[in-house]
Amino acid sequence: MVNMDTAYLDKYPTELSGGQKQRIAVARAFATDPEIILMDEPFSALDPITRSQLQDELLSLQENLKKTIVFVTHDMGEAIKMADKICIMYQGNILQYDIPEIILKNPVNDYVSNFVGRHRIWESPNFIKVKDIMITEPVCCFPNLPVIRAVERMRSNKVDSLMVVDRNEKFLGIMRSKDIRPKEIQGVYVKDFMREPRITADPQEDIVSVLTKLQKISASSVPVIDGDGCLQGLITKSSLISTMSLQFIPDEEEAPQDL
Repeated sequence: MVNMDTAYLDKYPTELSGGQKQRIAVARAFATDPEIILMDEPFSALDPITRSQLQDELLSLQENLKKTIVFVTHDMGEAIKMADKICIMYQGNILQYDIPEIILKNPVNDYVSNFVGRHRIWESPNFIKVKDIMITEPVCCFPNLPVIRAVERMRSNKVDSLMVVDRNEKFLGIMRSKDIRPKEIQGVYVKDFMREPRITADPQEDIVSVLTKLQKISASSVPVIDGDGCLQGLITKSSLISTMSLQFIPDEEEAPQDL
């Protein structure tokens, strides 16, 4: 269960490393088949590599044995990695109790925010969803709009493409300015130029998934489509860069002062 073979059966505790002792302690905790297991900073004295290995092994054990584990830690990174829910306490009071994603995105007060760390969510980018970073009101048009008016709409809104939808907000395609020739804009409509996007995203998809798609296929914008095929928003390269740059902006109290 804890990746120690029979070669260790006849060894004394003093002959085991710190990581091996902790493996034995974990096995001993599970051996009596308790309904709830309390672990009070079980990996705090271990080196980072051993600590990470034991965290992974404990998560695997919990997945297989389905035990409730109350895991006490002062390491927020460890809490985010290990927990289904996190309870943050201060002076005997519960300040916030929720899933890691909610605590990272919406800390209840300054103490929780400072304890978690304002940029901590970047250590778990899978918690950053498309709906959190998308442009919620992209510039749209209907397929029967004359191209000449579509070009003017792009110019006035300072965009290089339009999201094409029907009257029920169903997504139909994209019309890009680069696909239009000046001599072709008279007497034609958006539906004659719109194309299907190379990639799309779901509102609940995480930012890592979107970046992986963009790495494989070059695209300047990614329409966000829900399960009913309706347009919910848009992700652009500039919005992605703006979002990702937030992790490098220092907290207000850390900002350098003018001399």
